Amino acid sequence: MMLLDDILDSEIRFRKAGLRMVDLFFLAFMLGLGIAVRLPLFDFVSGDYYHFLSHWMEECHAAGGVGYLGITPAPKGASTINYGCMYQYVIVLLHYIPWNDLHLIKIVSVIFDVICAITVFRITFHVTEGNVQKSVMAFAAVILLPTVILNSAAWAQCDSIYTAFALLSVLHVLKGNNNRVFIYLALGYTFKQQVIFIVPFLIIMWLKGKVKARYIFWIPIVIILTMIPAMIAGRGFFELLSIYGKQVSTYSMLTMNYPSIFAVVNPDLNIETRKMIIASATVAAIAVLGFIAYYVRNKNFKVTPIFMITLAIFTSVTALYSLPVMHERYGYLPEVLAVVYAVTGFKRLSSLVMMQFISIVTYSKFLFGTAVNDMWLISLINLAVILFIGFDLYTQMKAQEVADA
Repeated sequence: MMLLDDILDSEIRFRKAGLRMVDLFFLAFMLGLGIAVRLPLFDFVSGDYYHFLSHWMEECHAAGGVGYLGITPAPKGASTINYGCMYQYVIVLLHYIPWNDLHLIKIVSVIFDVICAITVFRITFHVTEGNVQKSVMAFAAVILLPTVILNSAAWAQCDSIYTAFALLSVLHVLKGNNNRVFIYLALGYTFKQQVIFIVPFLIIMWLKGKVKARYIFWIPIVIILTMIPAMIAGRGFFELLSIYGKQVSTYSMLTMNYPSIFAVVNPDLNIETRKMIIASATVAAIAVLGFIAYYVRNKNFKVTPIFMITLAIFTSVTALYSLPVMHERYGYLPEVLAVVYAVTGFKRLSSLVMMQFISIVTYSKFLFGTAVNDMWLISLINLAVILFIGFDLYTQMKAQEVADA
């Protein structure tokens, strides 16, 4: 009900938002185009669907639907699923719909594509102080963003789901609704752990007094509540909590196709050396984010809505660039937020364009086998984008210092 309330919030009702008929027509037209461009991709079978998602659906069918909730994942169980239990519930629900499994999984992700677009509309409306034109353009941009289209309609991935909840969490930071900030963060986490890339932003907002840490109690409450159906079905409490820990230990490559600093490291290093680098680099990445948090915390400036969006993008892409074992898809959240960033100024549009270029290159490498031999060059471009956003963040802080003097 809370999610439905947010999707249909009075802020986007026609009269209050100031939407004209031409705006409504444009929204409907772009939504139609977004659906139309996805449909030809619905029969595309990605490697992830072939090796993972299709097996999860088959296992669910074999278990008879609800019985799948009590199956413990591999290696000891009869399932190979390694996502949060909420996504397992989605698979169970899809079992009861007599339709093509591939299409059903993609439809769920496309529905959340639309929820992401609506939430970006609302965030833009807030950041631009009620600019309807920019908000409508932001909605259309998300619906037609190449990586958003490819992620759901071609890849059959569910990054739009956790991103939708992360965006709602950001929206309520802007609105000062602390309960919903943490409820949506926790809901996103129950689908995929990649929602944690928004956590550095939330920590800095807490340090700046924009988020109340006492509401963090919602996180364990929501996580435990979402685990109850699986526990009733027979799964153990600690086994459910350990899902993401097992998922993290699955991979040992320094980069999983994300153009990070590790693109310059020899990929043929032995596994023991890679594990040492991964452990050390993870601590170093936390230190980098800690430095950013310390610097921002000690600067005296007015925290504006556009600063919050810039900070959310900067901290998440910095984390991605600094951390090892990052997949190309993990840039999904900052890429969608970059739409809000782009509509606030023409110079900022270049960041969105370059982020899309980077992801299209890396997505294509996995989805379509495009030969990209110079990943270090893509990594260098990615670094340039991060530095641009970081400089803009610094400029905004300096501008507010002058304004408050």
